[in-house]
Amino acid sequence: MTQSVAQMPRATVPASERARSGEASADEQTSVAFIADRRHVADPAMNGAHAALIDAGCRVELLVPDADRLFEIPASAPPWHVVLSRGRDLAGFGLLVAAAARGVLAINTPRSIELVRNKIGMHAVLLDHGIPMPRTWFAADPGTFRRLPVSRFPLVVKPFDGDGARGIFLLTKPGDVDLVGPRRRPRELWLAQERLQTDGWDLKLYGIGSRVWAVRKPSPVSLEEPGPAGMRRVDGAAVVELDSELQDIALTCGRACGLQLWGVDVASTPNGPVVIEVNDFPSYSAIPEAGDAIAQLITSLAAIDRVRQRSGLGHLDRLLREPR
Repeated sequence: MTQSVAQMPRATVPASERARSGEASADEQTSVAFIADRRHVADPAMNGAHAALIDAGCRVELLVPDADRLFEIPASAPPWHVVLSRGRDLAGFGLLVAAAARGVLAINTPRSIELVRNKIGMHAVLLDHGIPMPRTWFAADPGTFRRLPVSRFPLVVKPFDGDGARGIFLLTKPGDVDLVGPRRRPRELWLAQERLQTDGWDLKLYGIGSRVWAVRKPSPVSLEEPGPAGMRRVDGAAVVELDSELQDIALTCGRACGLQLWGVDVASTPNGPVVIEVNDFPSYSAIPEAGDAIAQLITSLAAIDRVRQRSGLGHLDRLLREPR
């Protein structure tokens, strides 16, 4: 597989040196590949995980799928035990899918990532698990939202596969649909969600395996007037107490979507917490121990997967279920 490899802050120790020092052999040493958009290369959580994995005796690669890079679909399994993807680059996702199809353990799986990036499917799955969600409609043409009764406005309109706060609009009345603008591409879908009454703060629930944190931060999105959302730089993210209700919401969202690394955007409303969406591999801002927790998850799941492969259960899994 032709690859684009960028160096992380700490260099990987060669397997030969570890073997001479009495550490894990090259065959036993866990090899991990991080696939990351260039904008995420400096993420503290990912760099922390990289450092912790090196300390644990793992080999680590970082692949940055820049637009000018050429990749070959692998005819055999890449030399990794585990692969993770951070970002929205389609070539990077292709690398993850190809590696998982060749038997590499993917955290998160391509299927789970595709589910949460399609906000329609994600929304339906979460509703099926009893998660409180805003009432939502979707259409191929945002102009269709003018058919909704005036009583349903104001609405927040966004792409069904949006990333962050890009492409968000506020509609206060049916005629505001003209503010959404031209189509971004030939095939697309748009969501319209009821606007919720909140205190202007975002509540982020972050999950790693079975561990969950809650972080409160000012919302960077400004929806004060009809039309495109305004964006502002904000500071002040802080860990807050995680009560049993929020913990249950976070764990249910992660398990319902099949994720090991995930984030949940929650709106705190007068009627209680409402989930806006779930994301794969979030930033884990304000969680200094996130890197260590990610590394522990990776090594634990890699050990379990290695046992399954040696026992023959890995082959049985591939026969009985869809690929990762």
